[in-house]
Amino acid sequence: MPISPLPDPAAFRNTGWALAGRIQATTLDRLRNVCDRLLHTPPEAGRSLSLGDNRRFLAHAHLHDEDLRTVVLGPELKAVATHFLGAAPYLFNEQFVVKGPKTGAPFAWHQDSGYVGFEHKPYLSVWIALDDTTLENGPIYLLPRDLDRETHVEPHVWDEAAKERVGYTGAEPGQPALMSAGGIVVFSSLTLHRSSANTSDAPRRAYLAQYSTEPILDPTTGRPKSFATPL
Repeated sequence: MPISPLPDPAAFRNTGWALAGRIQATTLDRLRNVCDRLLHTPPEAGRSLSLGDNRRFLAHAHLHDEDLRTVVLGPELKAVATHFLGAAPYLFNEQFVVKGPKTGAPFAWHQDSGYVGFEHKPYLSVWIALDDTTLENGPIYLLPRDLDRETHVEPHVWDEAAKERVGYTGAEPGQPALMSAGGIVVFSSLTLHRSSANTSDAPRRAYLAQYSTEPILDPTTGRPKSFATPL
């Protein structure tokens, strides 16, 4: 279980997001070590959302890294996902997100469901800070959303220059999720969120694991969109 008590799932449904305690120190060390190993590989040319060293998405490493498998499929994150989903979770997707120092690119307002491409049940994103998250190094900002009333996916438009989908262009700044390393913020795949640029002198590392209450299957193939691994 996370070190801190988890907030009420009903309150989470009223706002669409919540700070959700901290992972164990040993888990944080394990995630950092895996992330740093992956950063020693060259950025993938042509990866859809990455912008070189400015913004790197290091996805699906649990397929070949046992240390990461023990975290993303283990009891700590299972407890978090089960608490907020109210059901036994399936791993849907996972990736490290790293913003380089000084030039680390922002990421536009979007819903995670805006990247799926077909109708599906909303899922849960579990975002873990691997470094202290400050206003200077690119925190996540979230717009509150009543998950029982606002159940739709907003229209998203692809921005080719920024390599991202944009689901909101309004003036609301959102609420920053500031936390020390090891902190967890959870949000629904329907919750609009963004992140600002990293203007600090150090990289900003984070780990994102996403869990669903059922397999999310592509209707054109009948196969999982990413993963459908029961925990």
